[in-house]
Amino acid sequence: SVLSGSILAAQRSDNGSYVCKLNISGTEVVSDQILVQLEGLPHFIRQPEKLNVTKNSPFNLTCQAVGPPEPVEIYWFRNNVQLNEKPHISPSVLTVPGLDETTLFSCEAHNSKGLTASNPAQVNVKGIPSAPTSVHILNQSAHAIMISWVPGFDMFSSLNSCSVQVKEAVPRSNVSLLVFDTLVPPHMYPIQQLEPMADYNIRVSCRNEVGQSEFSPWITASTTEGAPTTPPLNVTVSFNESSSSVEIRWVKPPLGRIHGELQGYHIWYRWQNSKGLVSHWGSWEEW
Repeated sequence: SVLSGSILAAQRSDNGSYVCKLNISGTEVVSDQILVQLEGLPHFIRQPEKLNVTKNSPFNLTCQAVGPPEPVEIYWFRNNVQLNEKPHISPSVLTVPGLDETTLFSCEAHNSKGLTASNPAQVNVKGIPSAPTSVHILNQSAHAIMISWVPGFDMFSSLNSCSVQVKEAVPRSNVSLLVFDTLVPPHMYPIQQLEPMADYNIRVSCRNEVGQSEFSPWITASTTEGAPTTPPLNVTVSFNESSSSVEIRWVKPPLGRIHGELQGYHIWYRWQNSKGLVSHWGSWEEW
């Protein structure tokens, strides 16, 4: 008897060795092997891949395709212009001495059945990032301001750190500019070591492996009130015999050391023979 079989819609994965097995009265009979090989257009194993490269630095691209039928020949294209007049036998490595602008690369694989074109691969040139935008104030306290920002375009090289510059809107000290460096992400930073009740100008710049961006526009933020840093001055105590009372006098702390609106004074005292402290709070004027 004659037995036959068929493979419908044959694909490259159907390539290989085949045998026919028969069972005759409990005995298995195996035929000789036959080799099935599907011929067609070249099939890519490796295509040029997207890269981000350093300006004017060499790099390699690889193009590899297989048959059958063999051989498979490779032609390279740069911005759709053919580079090699004579074909390279697959696999082919293209060495590019360097780029100064974004460029498209592709390749074609040819065999006796025809050609297959690769996907285009865009090769980007790394550059200095764009300036950050949208610097916002998240919260404020007497000695700190928390800010966030939106990073600018990284120019194909990941941002690694940012620099925050801070200066008093109305300088009150010899320190004209504060600079804080922070790793990113996240793109936020708590600015500390600030004076209470002060206005500050703030801007941000970020850097990648190529260099540092321009700074964002200045924004202005203010710290909140803080506790006075100087106690009342020239505190004196005197006894008034006529009224059998004790009079306490003091001088208001310097205005710059109050760090806000002065609300009042807290007086603590203890009688000579007493172990406990007595306190009074009030908004008395200085005496």
